Amino acid sequence: MRIAISGHSGCGNTTATTNVGRALGLNIVNYTFRDLAKDLEISFEDLHNQAPDNFIFDYLTDLRCIRASLHENIVLGTRLAAWLMDADLRIWLHAPLEARARRINQRESEKAATYESVLYKTLKRDEQNRKRYLQLYGLDILDHSDFDITINTEKLTAEQVSGLIVAAAQWASKNQLERKNLHIKRIEAIIADKLKLPENVFTDANFAIDMKKIFKQIKKV
Repeated sequence: MRIAISGHSGCGNTTATTNVGRALGLNIVNYTFRDLAKDLEISFEDLHNQAPDNFIFDYLTDLRCIRASLHENIVLGTRLAAWLMDADLRIWLHAPLEARARRINQRESEKAATYESVLYKTLKRDEQNRKRYLQLYGLDILDHSDFDITINTEKLTAEQVSGLIVAAAQWASKNQLERKNLHIKRIEAIIADKLKLPENVFTDANFAIDMKKIFKQIKKV
């Protein structure tokens, strides 16, 4: 079973991915820029500062996610998860901007900020992400026509959200829906070209890759 969970910041993606993975006994993958910074042995602050003008971090992160999805029994939780894998079930988590800003404001890293500043920052991030994914892959993150289910998480508990996804996964597993990702081949070709990798890196789980070496060789895209 392969499940993809996507959504904007503050929708509960990470919690839902963890809960669903544990409930169904799936491998949990939620690979972010923070994880990439550790793999590249650079500070997250440096990566974060370079990322607006350097697409290599997106390509490396998405490479890691696509390769993780080569394995069966996985739940992938990233903003582009549903576009990066052939999933049996594609979930989009949604919540109004104001609700997401309140949640983000409650996090430890944002507690010193005002709600208004977090609201503006979240709106700006949403707009920047949409433009970035259009530039990277020609994907409109606001187009959810390929998703199976959209869940509004505003008034639901984390347990209720994950419960809905688990129930949907059990239904999808029984009905064995044939799901094709119309974007994945194009995305793989773009990443292979930009990172100068053979395309079998996306089909052979045993193909060895060294993220740090790729980064050192290319530096910037």
